[in-house]
Amino acid sequence: MIGLGLAALAVSSARAETGRLVIAGGAVNPDNDALYGAFIAAAARHAADPLTPRFLIVPAGSAEPNGSAEAMIGHLVRRGVKRNAIAVARIALIDDPDTPTVDESLWREGGYASSEIAKLGKADGVWFVGGDQSRISATLKTKDGGDAPFLAHLRARWREGVAIGGSSAGAAMMSGPMIVAGDSPAALVLPVGAPEGALGEPLSMGEGLGFFTFGLVDQHFDRRQRLGRLARALGTLAPARRLGFGVDEDTALVVDPDRHAASVVGAGAVTVLDARSAGQASALEGATLAMLSEGDTIDLLSLRVTPSADKTLLTTPPSAGSRLETRLASWLLALPVGASHQQTIPIGDHAVVDFRFTRSEGAKVFSRPEAPRRSSITLVDVKFSIRPFFQSKDHPGRHD
Repeated sequence: MIGLGLAALAVSSARAETGRLVIAGGAVNPDNDALYGAFIAAAARHAADPLTPRFLIVPAGSAEPNGSAEAMIGHLVRRGVKRNAIAVARIALIDDPDTPTVDESLWREGGYASSEIAKLGKADGVWFVGGDQSRISATLKTKDGGDAPFLAHLRARWREGVAIGGSSAGAAMMSGPMIVAGDSPAALVLPVGAPEGALGEPLSMGEGLGFFTFGLVDQHFDRRQRLGRLARALGTLAPARRLGFGVDEDTALVVDPDRHAASVVGAGAVTVLDARSAGQASALEGATLAMLSEGDTIDLLSLRVTPSADKTLLTTPPSAGSRLETRLASWLLALPVGASHQQTIPIGDHAVVDFRFTRSEGAKVFSRPEAPRRSSITLVDVKFSIRPFFQSKDHPGRHD
């Protein structure tokens, strides 16, 4: 809806203690007013005049820095932001092929440039476009892992209330430990950092920018079936840090760090996987899974989920749909407490992976009247285990 209007998004002229985070899972629909509106409103909280927030776009992760920045500019302008209130940080590693007169690869030192740092001083909201999250770290972190001057100043501005958002790679870089790459099948059965092969790309981990301190972020979660990847990534961390947040495409987790609270906006779901008391590095046994959709909120310390007020508790299985949360709801409500639904997935010729979802005593399913192509389900307290088994020609049975 083009006529959203900044007046409807202005919340208060009071300064936020710490800026909001808008963590988008990628492939955001240009018509997703709720998601873009959430970012504009988050910036308006910090603006001297909430009706005229100012924005800075960082295209560091993109292979098309100019094109990606212009696309985000269009999304903001469509929703009432003035074009002259939006700046682009000249920070990138890759030359945009569509700008023959500008070589964006010369922006690789932009994280140290006073001209780009000065742009931060005027911004109320900073948005990181998608691409490759390792490029964001490469441009904004020093070789020894410290903060480049732009990032150090961004942290200071964020503590003053500036909002930070990002999509895809711009979401992955939000956490401290960062998933750099990996396909779920290869991540589950190959060593971390192994070469890419027939099974796809194994899991690769790195260090993100660490604005989201509550857990590990993964993105494109539904479309690329990354539950297995997230589980494997959590297994690489110390037990106390094994808390993950998988954000679907066209969806965002909007975080209020000071109140350790978050809400979901957009068409899909956010999966919360708590493996802090589960298993070992190569398998998770008895983790806890929740799935939230638009309007739901979560306390990021207690992990208490509050479903949207327009959702009701389900006691009978809904029709199984194509989305994971809908299928899970259908499976679980058809089971007695303590029973499990198991899926066994072959990976290549010599491995299978068991996914097991168990209906705990506290498991609940909530739903609203379903809208086409949108998630409407909330799941809480589902027990989840994942375990790979390897086979050989001589010993075709399962074994670790």
